[in-house]
Amino acid sequence: MSSASQQIMRLGFGFAVSQALRVIIELGVPDLLANGERSVDELAAATQSDADPLYRVMRLLAPEGVFREVAPRHFELTEVGAVLRSDRPSPRDFVSMINSEAYLAFEQLLYSVRTGRPAFDKVFGSPRFDWLSKHPEQAALFQRAMVAVSQGSNEAVAEAYDFTPFTRIIDVGGGHGQLLSAILARNPHLRGVLFDLPSGVAAAHDGTGGDLPRTEFIAGDFFESLPSGDVYVIKKVIHDWDDGRAVAVLRNCRKAMLPNAKVLVAETLIPAGDEPNHIKGIDVVMLAVTGGLERTEAQYASLFNAAGLRLERVIETSGPISIIEGSSVHA
Repeated sequence: MSSASQQIMRLGFGFAVSQALRVIIELGVPDLLANGERSVDELAAATQSDADPLYRVMRLLAPEGVFREVAPRHFELTEVGAVLRSDRPSPRDFVSMINSEAYLAFEQLLYSVRTGRPAFDKVFGSPRFDWLSKHPEQAALFQRAMVAVSQGSNEAVAEAYDFTPFTRIIDVGGGHGQLLSAILARNPHLRGVLFDLPSGVAAAHDGTGGDLPRTEFIAGDFFESLPSGDVYVIKKVIHDWDDGRAVAVLRNCRKAMLPNAKVLVAETLIPAGDEPNHIKGIDVVMLAVTGGLERTEAQYASLFNAAGLRLERVIETSGPISIIEGSSVHA
């Protein structure tokens, strides 16, 4: 088989690796290896699994750098695999979430490519966020996944932007409130509003996202209206929606914003060129699962323009996320 064919075969088996990751996360194998190498038989007994299938799954993940087989049927955790432990900030919940109902929807990617509509709606009978509102366990996993994937980026956004001129910040779709917490901690003059659906506000109240002093919690729908403020922060929200609904959120910001206010969209921009970048994979997942999309700077400029906003500048941060700053064209 040619090297090109081998590469295609490897790409085609990507689903096996992703599902194997989900299995070892749900079994808690990374935690069991936290103190050193163990045999597959020990791991199987601890996880109530069959040793031979477990070995085959771990053997698949070893060449991917997750485990190292130090002796026949004995594995240790690598530096890569260690990020899946539950006792540290980890993408484990994100990996579990993306490989559950989102994975089932992704099997129908061809439907999304042909129709432009999310396959999730076809597979599950309702849009992603409507479905989550009726499945609390999966909704809780989704919230944990968003916390996990935000590790570092909240601090990066909070540090990269000067909030000194503002007094009232509206965190639109703020979820657990991690970003708002990071911003308020650095700006004691600010008062905050965490605005989200009732489930998001409830998640913020549980304290998972950090300390939220000087914060008003408002439940509502950002497609309908938003409270007034002089700076709006919208992190990892716009990418969930198609252009029409993304413009609706931004337009509601413009309608509610005070004179000289700013809108800050925090998203990962799609770079030019063919270099590997995880955001390109997330973009196709968004196509199948929510109907949303990741965007280039030019695409965000078009969204802002359609909403009556002007893209002022793009601010790079220390993390894989940018701040796209906009102001009202009528300011």
